[in-house]
Amino acid sequence: MAMGLLSEYRLSRQGVAFVCARLCLMFALLVSVSISGCAGNKGAVRKYAYNETLNRYTAGKKIFEGLDARLYITATYKTARFREAYIERYVKSYQLDEGYSKALMDREMEQAQSYNEFFFTAYTPEERWNDFNKRDSIWRLYLEDDAGARLTPISIVKVDPADPLLREFFPYFDLWSYGYVVKFPKYTETGTEPVPGPNTRYVKLVVTGILGKGELEWRLKE
Repeated sequence: MAMGLLSEYRLSRQGVAFVCARLCLMFALLVSVSISGCAGNKGAVRKYAYNETLNRYTAGKKIFEGLDARLYITATYKTARFREAYIERYVKSYQLDEGYSKALMDREMEQAQSYNEFFFTAYTPEERWNDFNKRDSIWRLYLEDDAGARLTPISIVKVDPADPLLREFFPYFDLWSYGYVVKFPKYTETGTEPVPGPNTRYVKLVVTGILGKGELEWRLKE
């Protein structure tokens, strides 16, 4: 009788141990899946965090003369990082294949290496003041950095206000503003110093004219 009870007790202990081991294994698997799932989600968010990247490279300024508003300007600096996020969202939205995706990305990276480019919107109380694309515009744009470089635009092009893609990717482009693309050189006048350079702390888009002046700044290094 005693031996039978002892054997039963041992079997009971083995059964409990087996169950505990199974539970521990299941818990470990659940934790592993949870961690890998979170990591995967974080990667996806990071990869397609277009809005976060847009906010990172967008700045705005309101220019006044006394108490009177003269210009509201919002601009996005189209850095290589921004272009990458833009293409990733574009490819995801249109479900493009890998070959087309690579072609778009290559083109954007080439543009990033060739120009300092900004998309900006401008609102003025008087429509005739909103003339950034005109040769005799009342406004002037400059790109400056902390090293003292000052660049003038290569081109300023007014975009189609009815383009739904622009309004989707740049939500601040409202019905009361005009949109423009401005391109600056990638190098100073000597052609030897890149802007921005490896040690550039910030760049500024300077807007100036007879109606007022303002600066939009992008911190590249803290």
